[in-house]
Amino acid sequence: VAEGLHAALVRIKPQLFNSPNACAETLRNLYPHVNDVSSAEMTKAVQQALTRDGKFPLTLIVLDEVQQFIGSDVQKSNEVREAVEACCQKIGGKLLFIGTGQTAVTGTANLRQLAGRFTLPVELTDADVEEVIRQVILAKQPGAIQSIDQVMESNLGEISRHLSGTSLRHTRDDLEVFAQDYPILPVRRRFWESTLRVLDQTGTESQLRNQLSMIHKVIQTNLEAPLGHVIPADYLYFDAADKLLQARVLPRKVHEQTMKWFHGDEDQQLTARACGLVFLITKLASYHNEVGIRADIDTLADLLVENLAAGSAQLRERLSGLLDRCGLLMRVGNEYRIQTEEGIAWLDDFRSECNRLASEVHRIEAERDDRIRRRFAELVKKLALPHGQSKVQRTIHPTFENVLPTDANEKLYVWVRDEWSIDGNSVRAEARQAGNRSATLFVFIPKRSADDLRKHLIDFKAASATLQRRGVPSSAEGSEARAAMETTLQTADARITELLDDAFSGARVFQAGGTELVGSDLQEMILEGATSSLQRLYPEFPVADHEGWGRVYSQARQGAPDALKALGYRGQPADHPVCRELLAFIGASKTGAKIRGHFEKSPHGWSGDAIDVGLHVLMVANLICAADPSGAPLDPSQLERRAIGKTEFQVVLIPPTTKQLLEIRRVMQRWGLNVNSGQELARVPEFLETVTVLAQQAGGEPPCPERPSTATLEDIRMAAGNEPLHAIYHRRDELKKCFDAWKGQAEQLEKRLPRWERLERLLRHAQPLADAETYEAQAKSILDNRMLLAEPDPVEPLLLALAQRLRDELNSLSAQYKQEFERGFERLEQDPHWEQLEPEQRHSLLQAEGLTQAQEPRIQVASDQEIASTLADASITNLRDRVVAMPSRFQRIQQQAAKLMEPKVTFIALPRPTFKTSDDIDKWLQTVRQQLEKALKNGPVGIE
Repeated sequence: VAEGLHAALVRIKPQLFNSPNACAETLRNLYPHVNDVSSAEMTKAVQQALTRDGKFPLTLIVLDEVQQFIGSDVQKSNEVREAVEACCQKIGGKLLFIGTGQTAVTGTANLRQLAGRFTLPVELTDADVEEVIRQVILAKQPGAIQSIDQVMESNLGEISRHLSGTSLRHTRDDLEVFAQDYPILPVRRRFWESTLRVLDQTGTESQLRNQLSMIHKVIQTNLEAPLGHVIPADYLYFDAADKLLQARVLPRKVHEQTMKWFHGDEDQQLTARACGLVFLITKLASYHNEVGIRADIDTLADLLVENLAAGSAQLRERLSGLLDRCGLLMRVGNEYRIQTEEGIAWLDDFRSECNRLASEVHRIEAERDDRIRRRFAELVKKLALPHGQSKVQRTIHPTFENVLPTDANEKLYVWVRDEWSIDGNSVRAEARQAGNRSATLFVFIPKRSADDLRKHLIDFKAASATLQRRGVPSSAEGSEARAAMETTLQTADARITELLDDAFSGARVFQAGGTELVGSDLQEMILEGATSSLQRLYPEFPVADHEGWGRVYSQARQGAPDALKALGYRGQPADHPVCRELLAFIGASKTGAKIRGHFEKSPHGWSGDAIDVGLHVLMVANLICAADPSGAPLDPSQLERRAIGKTEFQVVLIPPTTKQLLEIRRVMQRWGLNVNSGQELARVPEFLETVTVLAQQAGGEPPCPERPSTATLEDIRMAAGNEPLHAIYHRRDELKKCFDAWKGQAEQLEKRLPRWERLERLLRHAQPLADAETYEAQAKSILDNRMLLAEPDPVEPLLLALAQRLRDELNSLSAQYKQEFERGFERLEQDPHWEQLEPEQRHSLLQAEGLTQAQEPRIQVASDQEIASTLADASITNLRDRVVAMPSRFQRIQQQAAKLMEPKVTFIALPRPTFKTSDDIDKWLQTVRQQLEKALKNGPVGIE
């Protein structure tokens, strides 16, 4: 007993205790320590304590939380039973015992021993617990109920979707208790109850008192929140985390990291809360799978949302990004789980592979390029389209190379580039440079979310490598880790597809010439552009485009001379455009394979039917003849289409008719040759020379376009007899078009070449300019791409811009020259020695330094020719040097003037140090003074 009590007893009872020590000894003797109290002693004490006036009153003894007192100790269970039995036997029916606990008397083996003495069970249900919580902790004032109900009605959509698909989901019964449970949602209350039972296997945390305590604490966090804000479900994790750690239910790493994040920034706090919920949900699902709850984004958002009016949509977006980057979690399908030791090993391999890939740029770029090509093929599925009435199938050829294929003038190419390798302006410029005659389509894919795409490409390749290297594990944790890595792979793959789709959604398609096609679907834009490109690639296609060639073939095989009627044509076969072109090409002799190869390509693109049937018609009209590979002649009825490729065809030569000769003379006259009747054959060489000269004038060296091909002229030149006349007649339309086109090009070149030459001249003088490379790059582009005749004229604006740039530079230098001259001359006029000089002496000194009025540079900038002339006399570098040198030249004139007036004057140079302190200035002044005084001994002194 406390020493203070001993001293007090000595003061109060001095007759019994003479000192504190004696008091302590006496008390020990009077009340010795015993290990236990006997049943008889216990009942005697009870009777003594409670008996009043010789009567024992009706008495109730409550053994509160008897379950926790007994626990797992069998001895304590026996002692409780013996004590109750002894009291009942000794005292009788006037004494009533009640034992309270969270578990029924039959709940455990130790409690079942008390069943004989506690004969009347009174059990509380979950409904009783809920009732106590609602009536004690969550009771509302009557006036607040209506406002809470309004919140529920206005946010019922958000509330009703929470945990849908699980047994904890929102039900109609929740509507009645919403106001009673607020600010706790009924769904979350059921989640807490189910989770507490799983986490607390001993039953202590799920006891009524503990639930009351937790709910009392949690509502304190919501007291100042506006109406409509509810308690988030993750509160349970942070309330129980320390106890779960002590019970070794919660891994220490998870506990430490979540607690650290919980005190971090907003994103870290949300990550910690989500991780806590993932832990709780995983525990609940592992014990009670029938609940149907899974730790996916929707479930986490349902349990985390606090502001019902704001909803959980934005929260889902944030969680998706945060949890995928969280090192505590691994994703398996759509679910998140706490990372295991095996999962960490897999994750370490994955991260190691990511680090290695991050430095191997070429592998990521190769994967990105492959993905772009595959995605383009998936989005643009239709790579062929029927052309014209004859339905000729045209193939669209996509190319992803840095250079357009050399056969781009013969095939329909879709040239696909992306912003990772080229910018959009360059692609558009190349489209313009290609010109309106090119059939190429230019596709540009913008670079969007480049960093995200690179990250997910690295993740995809790293996950693939990790899965391949680690194989298929046999343990449960290993299988879960592999499933998480497969999810990483699938997520990265899906995200790459999304990012590429986003990039492709902004794809731009340019027709050659620079026109941009507008549309929302890449395939539709390409097909639209391809339709226009086919007209450019095959400008001669319409003359042979007809669906009736099959009927013509049937009649021609039967020898009908008017078989072309099936096409609506009633003229002579030789005058039909298809037949005329065939006759002109066959010339002396051509095989069917060469004929087909020529007319199936650009610029004709004719169908096989048109070519084969045209040959049959010409044979029936006796305009050509045919022979098999052995040289045996073939009749039109004997010629099979499958044998046309090996068949040799020849034009049946007959003298040109009067009508044909008239057309030939018209062709020659168009080219400037006046030909009399009967002179047609004799003037053929002169005609061919005229055509050749104009072809040479229609092109040239870069930047001029290439000279037109004159291969056709060579065929005519090599022909014998009347063949040249027939060739000119059959090619009359082509020759007329060539004249118009070549003459137009020649005239344009004559106008534009002088401008190009002036531009080159100015470029040579523009080298000292800071932005000279810009002008040179544009000029080089015109030169390399032969754009001199491009529309609009690319040379003129560049020439004007460069001339203006040089004009500004020359005007600036002229102004600087005059300013420096005025400053220098002003110093001369203030110089006493200069004032003493004669005019002739002054002029001589100025002339020696190049500063007379006659020596002033003549800068004329009215036109680009004047600018070039000015720069030819004095370059920009020369003018800059003269401006910079002018102060020193005037200084030399001052020195010369001083020497003329003072022959003995000596000029000295003063030191030019850097001053850091006032002492430095004093030392310098002293040094200069000494230097000047020493020089003065030899005569007058001047300063350089």
